[in-house]
Amino acid sequence: MPTESTFFLAGLFIIAAAAGWAFARFNRGADAAAPISADYIRGLNLVLNRKTDEALELFVRMAEVDDETLETHFALGHLFRRRGEVDRAIRVHQNLLARPNLSEDQRDQALFALGEDYLSAGLFDRAENLFGDLSDSPSHGKSAQQQLLSIYEREQDWKLALEVSRKLDSPLDDSDRIPHYLCELAEKARRDGDLPRAREYLKPISKGRRGSNRGILIRAAIAIEEEDFDTAVRLYHRVLETDGYLIAEILHSLVESHRRRNSLPELQQFLSKLMVADPSLEADIAVAAILSNMLDEPVLYAAVEAFILHNDTLSSLVDLEHLTSLDAEPRRGVVVRIAGGLRRLAMGSARYRCIQCGYSTRRFIWNCPGCKAWETVRPVNRIQFEGLLFADDSTTAKVT
Repeated sequence: MPTESTFFLAGLFIIAAAAGWAFARFNRGADAAAPISADYIRGLNLVLNRKTDEALELFVRMAEVDDETLETHFALGHLFRRRGEVDRAIRVHQNLLARPNLSEDQRDQALFALGEDYLSAGLFDRAENLFGDLSDSPSHGKSAQQQLLSIYEREQDWKLALEVSRKLDSPLDDSDRIPHYLCELAEKARRDGDLPRAREYLKPISKGRRGSNRGILIRAAIAIEEEDFDTAVRLYHRVLETDGYLIAEILHSLVESHRRRNSLPELQQFLSKLMVADPSLEADIAVAAILSNMLDEPVLYAAVEAFILHNDTLSSLVDLEHLTSLDAEPRRGVVVRIAGGLRRLAMGSARYRCIQCGYSTRRFIWNCPGCKAWETVRPVNRIQFEGLLFADDSTTAKVT
């Protein structure tokens, strides 16, 4: 059912179309000047009487017979698409393409609009074909390539996405897409067991660019598969020195790599050094240890215990005086039980959030489905346990 805003927009559209028609007639000369078409007046009356569908159908018919209403035709198609009436929008643009006297630019405009219709309808193959045909268009080539890029990302066709992105981006552009496309291809090659090809995909990724740490993590995973734990540890340390927020994602692999090379004391020193350099990382490391259920290492247990004791909400639920009075082993048992409860709470909530659009998810992803930005999803390392403990089910946000 059309809304009030729909009626208002349609009314504005019809008034604008009528004004344009009258202006065009006036510019053709005084002899050709004529009063506004009765059909335009009828269309306006239909809108005012909330018969929007009839009004739009009337203007479609007018656009089919009057070459001066070309832009009106495009506006109609756009309005139909915005209203969700994609079938009508497709018909409008197909009728427009059937005109024999369109210029090249007008034809490209109609093809692009039809491609947008197909995209809105979920007909990605048809949209891809049209945008592909337009990729070299002088007027719509770049826009068509951007639409192709969005289709390939949605279909996870990273090779084609990489090809189109390289056409779009000049050598001076610092696009954050290309490194991630290369990482997607490298990760697939790694999963398929083709480690040499995975390395080849990672070579062009420049150090310091967005996506570079993702490439380092893939190289670390390759090193673990090859049981080169020295390299894995070195790479994980490099990532954490620049992007500590990734601790939740790599803590398990980091600890296991140190265990395999019998260097757990080095791990203790490394994490302690990180926390001294940035005290805020202690909470991040504690939450990562809670989520990974890794409290065996002294430095991790110490971080978790400090987190529980210094968190305002948790400390209000725990008898701190009693807890601190316990001997080491009994106190450890209490801390481990509290950590287990927090882990169960956290696993049922959003653990990651996009810093650009706020999209929430339970698993870590590199590309935000909400705003389509790369590398904007961050682990919510400072989990607001108070929100989990006191959340009302009716107000809990839905997450994926």
